[in-house]
Amino acid sequence: MTTIKIAFLAIFVIGTFFIVGPITSRLAMGLMLFSRNRFYDKRRAQGRAGDERSGKFWSDHPLMIKFNEYLSIAEIKMPANYLLTMCLLIAVVVFLICYRIMPAPLYNAIVGFLFGTIPLLWSWSRFQRKNLSMASVMIPTIQNFIGYFTEADNLEGAIYKASRTVPYEIASEWNRLIMDLQTGENPEQAILQFAERVGNDWAHYFADILITHLDNGGDITPSLFKLINEMQNTMYNEEKRITLLTAYKWGTFLMIALSVFVVYFNIQMDPKNAHYYFEDRSGIQVVTLSIGVLFVSFIGAMQMGRKKL
Repeated sequence: MTTIKIAFLAIFVIGTFFIVGPITSRLAMGLMLFSRNRFYDKRRAQGRAGDERSGKFWSDHPLMIKFNEYLSIAEIKMPANYLLTMCLLIAVVVFLICYRIMPAPLYNAIVGFLFGTIPLLWSWSRFQRKNLSMASVMIPTIQNFIGYFTEADNLEGAIYKASRTVPYEIASEWNRLIMDLQTGENPEQAILQFAERVGNDWAHYFADILITHLDNGGDITPSLFKLINEMQNTMYNEEKRITLLTAYKWGTFLMIALSVFVVYFNIQMDPKNAHYYFEDRSGIQVVTLSIGVLFVSFIGAMQMGRKKL
């Protein structure tokens, strides 16, 4: 039993180590972006003032509207309320199963809650893959836009024409930008919303340059070429970082599988070990804590895998 506790303690320490890193990096990134976002907060609020809904139903709540937008970016067709209902059903089923195996309601509720977040983690993974794919084609997207911008009469005309050859990975968001412009959305607000949905720093820089052109009508071609050069200089290191973090993510999956195997192996070697895992109070606490650490480690891996471009 001592060996098992030491093993779970080691998993806890490793998971904690990898959790601190992403939290620190995200705080630093947040501070860096805070000053830039403040400049556009008023513009976003003005552009979306007409989009407010009555809030009569819970599905009309601003958080649910934002979540549905999040799912649409991830290309998940399921509405947010269905996804949350699935989370609740999974949590209840896991709680009942855990209660039958180890009757400890508080710890069963914790485990049920953790497993209930699986659909959310899956949607987050889909959203992250979509963002990474769009970030990977930002250079050809801007190059494609420059080719039409130099020939078009105005900015909106260049955006329309660029849709013919825009990379597939970002085509859905580019077409949404065109739809917003065609339906009378303020061009500045439509560009800002496009950058938010694409979700990487280069898209925001690209939007900043386009908005500068809307404000003063100057030639932005040199700025766009400069942006491409900066992206090319950064892309190599970013791709190496994503490769390493992908390996870490798979390592987290492996750690989860090994933890399950260790428990199963110990029970098969001596059925009395099931008592220490699922009936003894200390064993229940260790199992619950280990499950929590594994879930948090996976979330940390997902957070670290966000594109910094």
